[in-house]
Amino acid sequence: MRVLLLPQVYPPESHPTAIMVHQLARALLDRGIDVSVACGYPHHPHGAVLGGYTKHALLRESKDGVPVVRAWHLTTTRRSIPARALVMMSQAFATAIGGQLSEPPDIVLNVGPPLIGPLAAALIAKRFGAKLVTIVYDIYPDVAVTTGKIKSSAIVAAGTLAANLGYRSSDSVVVLSEGFREALVEKGVPREKVEVIPVWLESDEIRPLPRQTPLREQLGLGPNRFVVLYAGTIGLVSGATVVPEAAALVKNPRVAFVFVGAGEALPNVKRLVSARQITNVHFLPLQPRERLAEVQASGDVGLVTLAPGCGRTSVPSKVVGYLAAGRPVIGSVDLNSDTARCIKRSGGVVVSPGDPRALATAVDDLAERSLEESGAAARGTFLREFTADAAIANYVRLFESLAAGREKST
Repeated sequence: MRVLLLPQVYPPESHPTAIMVHQLARALLDRGIDVSVACGYPHHPHGAVLGGYTKHALLRESKDGVPVVRAWHLTTTRRSIPARALVMMSQAFATAIGGQLSEPPDIVLNVGPPLIGPLAAALIAKRFGAKLVTIVYDIYPDVAVTTGKIKSSAIVAAGTLAANLGYRSSDSVVVLSEGFREALVEKGVPREKVEVIPVWLESDEIRPLPRQTPLREQLGLGPNRFVVLYAGTIGLVSGATVVPEAAALVKNPRVAFVFVGAGEALPNVKRLVSARQITNVHFLPLQPRERLAEVQASGDVGLVTLAPGCGRTSVPSKVVGYLAAGRPVIGSVDLNSDTARCIKRSGGVVVSPGDPRALATAVDDLAERSLEESGAAARGTFLREFTADAAIANYVRLFESLAAGREKST
């Protein structure tokens, strides 16, 4: 069996999806499965091509034994919606070219940009007579409509058409949760076509560690401070502006909010902190992957926020990092969402999204409690539901099933 992976991000990019795709590729190789990757040039999160790479028409390389083909595409540091759309379209086209130049696959796995990625992948799958698997991390155009980033009915209609074509052309659609599965079934995707495979981490990459870390010391936060950690992408759907508003309302002087990451919403968060002269919110940029365990250990609790209405269209992967570190989670998310249910069953706390007073009250309450039991519950949930071994085994099972079906039909 030969598998071709088409990711939007791939190492040296440190986005969680990039790491997961590379781990999947390595695991497939270890199982004796031929695997290759076609992708663009690394430029996440700031839009500039990462150091060590110069864009050429075509670049072939190997990463840990995985053959990788990169094709030229547009990149820009501009973060406007039109600019990002052009980059994504260009990258999807480049990925399609790279895919055409790869060894003929039996399975094509698309982890590319929303809407256009599945369509580009479908062209490659059709050319080689391969089975197409599409991973859906966020449901588009719904998520863009919910956040108000797209208001044109014509653009929404075009996006809906592209999404439906992507679902129809895929032999299997992988989603992150049962709620996502139900959302796609409501859109007309056959239930038997939708597989649930959550995001994952390797079980020893992030583990419970002492809370007083060099990162806390770097920020001047001693062992008496209660750190609420927001680690990861601070994106369009994050609703993260609720955090500085909540920080201004917390009553416990020991509480400190720490953002470690980057994203489109970060400038707005920083502007709120500056405008209101809030002193208990701290910022650090994205940290190297090798500091990930330290970053996660630095929080007493992990924080995840989503804009109201985004619970059915986005499941933040940062939750898995908090759980792996054995830290309870506070969620400012839709109460009936998969994210909320995951947080609750792991011993965490959920409040309504966009409600700074409720978030501040939850933080004050947790700062006065012993968190040993809820931290152990968080780690237990991670080990049961989000380890790499379980997720990768599910992908292998899916690929083998599709490959067997392909052989029968040929």
